[in-house]
Amino acid sequence: MARVALISLGCPKNLVDSEVMLGLLQAAGHEIVEDAEAAEVVIVNTCAFIEPAVEEAIEALLDVVELRGDGGTPRVICAGCLTQRYGEGLLAELPEIDAFVGPGSVAEIADVVARCAGERSRAGQLLVQAAPTWLYSAEMPRIRTGREWLAHVKIADGCSHSCAYCMIPSIRGPYRSRPAEDIRREVAALIDDGVREICVIAQDTSAWGRDLDDGWTLARLLGSLDLGAWDGWLRLQYLHPDGMVPELLDAVAGVEQVVPYFDVPLQHAHEAILRSMGRRGSAESYLRMIADIREAVPGAAIRTTFIVGYPGETQEHFATLLAFAEQARFDRLSAFPYWDEPGTRAAELPDQVPADEALDRLEALMLLQAEISLEVNRGLVGKQMRVLIEGEDEETGLAVGRSCRDAADVDGEVIVDGDAPEVGSFVDVRITNAEEHDLRGVADRS
Repeated sequence: MARVALISLGCPKNLVDSEVMLGLLQAAGHEIVEDAEAAEVVIVNTCAFIEPAVEEAIEALLDVVELRGDGGTPRVICAGCLTQRYGEGLLAELPEIDAFVGPGSVAEIADVVARCAGERSRAGQLLVQAAPTWLYSAEMPRIRTGREWLAHVKIADGCSHSCAYCMIPSIRGPYRSRPAEDIRREVAALIDDGVREICVIAQDTSAWGRDLDDGWTLARLLGSLDLGAWDGWLRLQYLHPDGMVPELLDAVAGVEQVVPYFDVPLQHAHEAILRSMGRRGSAESYLRMIADIREAVPGAAIRTTFIVGYPGETQEHFATLLAFAEQARFDRLSAFPYWDEPGTRAAELPDQVPADEALDRLEALMLLQAEISLEVNRGLVGKQMRVLIEGEDEETGLAVGRSCRDAADVDGEVIVDGDAPEVGSFVDVRITNAEEHDLRGVADRS
């Protein structure tokens, strides 16, 4: 048995895999430690979606290798998407790494750790890379990390879309929904454990159930959850525009604990660019979708993500995107310059946009959104909002939390004047001031 530390990179979907690996390791008798310097084996669970994520993963792996010094420890295991994407090529490219484990082999992590820890010499490397068909279940041991009041439930893995810029289907395999009863058991256990916010996630959360029998949909799943009198939030993230159907909007509006928050990455708004990306939709259809959301769920907060500088994107295409963003008035908007990823169809397209031009477009889009976000937030001044307290502001020492309009780690915060409420609790706050991202208010003690 070994002392094991784990470093999790990438998105919350990857974090769930990391937490399951920690649970499996502990159940097998390994000791979990937080400090990599105190570990005999360090696992880096990697992301490899785009080039910056690959670079971050390799840098993190090599940083752990440097901890070895003259003692030959810790052993280093590369887990996750980097292994699945590059496979055997990593054995030669990263000879310093002891083992590589793909996301389809999470269940074997305890055995891999034992094999690495038990070898006295580094005579060879291990590559454990099964087809990406694995799914975790509610019965699997899991050690949740981070905020004890927040948990993620990954209801599916893989993706069956064919977006031209994306590596996820080749890394994670086709879309696979977890059974409804298994998800219900996990949600119930988290509620019993005192969790106040549950984030429901997948590569495409709105596609859940399409591969199951008996007509399951995400809307039906939400209605089947036994939330009872649970005083908490259930948040949907990573929704696809194709899934914004009336049934789902009605479910969000009808289930008390589901917050009115729609995270719908659109990627672009010009029809020609969307078709090149392998996506449906247009500025006009997306505006209708946004209007439908706001009509069905009054007060809904809508977040989206765009790619700028996609191959073939002209100034006219980008102008359409800017005009669309101005009309849509998203509550939250993220954008990224296009990354040319080998192995994708987009990498073979002509008319690649120069990097500096893509960055200029990114800046223009984010400046526009900054104005919109400030206006939207100013419209909240004077209103009362429920806030989940998560800590203290480093500069002021005041309590900091999030409203239902803010997802953890990607959206804004609410700074609360007055005596600090208990971390992990809800408090009603009257908003007194607004900035581009954050709000400030006074707690209602009545």
